[in-house]
Amino acid sequence: IYASCRLIEILTKANRPLSSLVEDLLPTSVTPEIRVDCEDDVKFELVKRVQARFLHYAKAKEPLGKEGIKIRDLITIDGIRIIFEDGWGLIRASNTQPALVLRFEATTPAKLHSIRGIVESELDSARRGLLS
Repeated sequence: IYASCRLIEILTKANRPLSSLVEDLLPTSVTPEIRVDCEDDVKFELVKRVQARFLHYAKAKEPLGKEGIKIRDLITIDGIRIIFEDGWGLIRASNTQPALVLRFEATTPAKLHSIRGIVESELDSARRGLLS
């Protein structure tokens, strides 16, 4: 409700249609919420391990994937959001189900595919390390 009221306030003050206010925003490619089955007893530890891997890559300024994508920033509140130059990926443990939640967004479908591949590869690697 709050967001709706704020939008109405912005539109009233701007005295312009919403379409004119967002026309400068670049289109992006996004995924829906992706749920990956993961046992309750390991899901939080798995997210921690993925977080540690990306923290290492960020500190080393190591480019990732075939395209050499660089990490711009990491947000580690309630999981990990890896912000790359042209998009981001998110992994978090569900609080209500035995699952991990993943989301991705990028400036192009090709970048989205690359970012998703990098993040899912790190998740798979961390899972193998945890379960071995």
